[in-house]
Amino acid sequence: MSVSSEQSIEQTPESVNQTNWWAIFAMMLGVASLISAELLPVSLLTQMAQELNISTGVAGQMISTTAALAMFSGLVVPSLLKNSDRRTLILGFSSLLILSCFVTASATSFWFLLLARVLLGVAIGGFWAILTAVTMKLVPAHRVASAFSIIFSGVSLALVAAAPLGSFLGDKFGWRIVFIAVGAMAILVLLLQWITLPSVASEGQTHNNGMRKILARPGIKLAFIAMLLSFTGNQMLYIYMRPYMETYLNFNIEQVSISWVLFGIASFMGATFAGVLAQRALKQIMVGMPVAMVIVALALLGGPHYPMLAYLLIACWGFFGAVLPIIWSTWITRALPDAAESAGGLYSASLQIAAIVGASFSGTFIDHLGIRSNMWATGAVMAVTTLLTLHSLRQKRID
Repeated sequence: MSVSSEQSIEQTPESVNQTNWWAIFAMMLGVASLISAELLPVSLLTQMAQELNISTGVAGQMISTTAALAMFSGLVVPSLLKNSDRRTLILGFSSLLILSCFVTASATSFWFLLLARVLLGVAIGGFWAILTAVTMKLVPAHRVASAFSIIFSGVSLALVAAAPLGSFLGDKFGWRIVFIAVGAMAILVLLLQWITLPSVASEGQTHNNGMRKILARPGIKLAFIAMLLSFTGNQMLYIYMRPYMETYLNFNIEQVSISWVLFGIASFMGATFAGVLAQRALKQIMVGMPVAMVIVALALLGGPHYPMLAYLLIACWGFFGAVLPIIWSTWITRALPDAAESAGGLYSASLQIAAIVGASFSGTFIDHLGIRSNMWATGAVMAVTTLLTLHSLRQKRID
């Protein structure tokens, strides 16, 4: 569908009769660029700390800073700019990403580095907050889940490519060149977004209702708590997957690499097929997913005795981690179609809170009780998620 930048889209999802696949593709690349920039320091942390003459622990604060600013941005920025064209905001967030990459590449001190991560955090949070509402305006209602599958495949792409490529290129050319390269690619993404994205009006009703009012609707508060817990449980296991492989499974570097490849392939498959699953059996998948994650988390305890099974279970976690955000984004479009931006702000905040809480919660368990405790804790979190999801769906019926 060809749409000029001046054309304003104010339809509901039901009134959209064509799909702007080029715009969906541009949004996917935007997601991939943002997540790549967020993840790159994980594989470049030691180099960055050494060159800037700071400790690894201090350098790691830029990761938590990004998450904190993303949480704040997702909750606040869309409301502060409630009258702005959402196309303009998407382009603005992509521009902040580019600026962040180049400021990072030229940083001569930790404070410049922190400034760059603040800019990136604002971009990530704001982008996630309006992503669902914008997507609903680009596709017919029956294709929303498929559109999310394409967009969230950008997350899988970043997970698979950012860390290994960043590490390889950083060792070969230096970490500054890596960020320059990401910034250059982000410029191309910005151009594609400028060409393909139509004007998208903000949701006036979103800001009249506000987040407090949508949380007061039947079943919604419980559903958002379940969403937060599901993201937290996923992060608890994902963040400490490598220590699990190295210290619990005693995997060598080749086995660790194989595990991550399988994880990445499964993640991509999850993002690819989640749209079909969400479209055909959303409620069943919402309940079945955390149940399956409980089983996998506990089954991972037997990994040392069954290495081949461990490979399969690690891949399953990659699949589940890719499906979760698509399932919950689709739920928002069905349960809160009139307040997608407010819901999107809560969704964005949930992602960032989950990353922060998941890391600290699991880290505490692992430090005091060992790596096994993280499997039990993750299983418990996902079990509670199942119960809350069931209860919320009973209170809030969705089609």
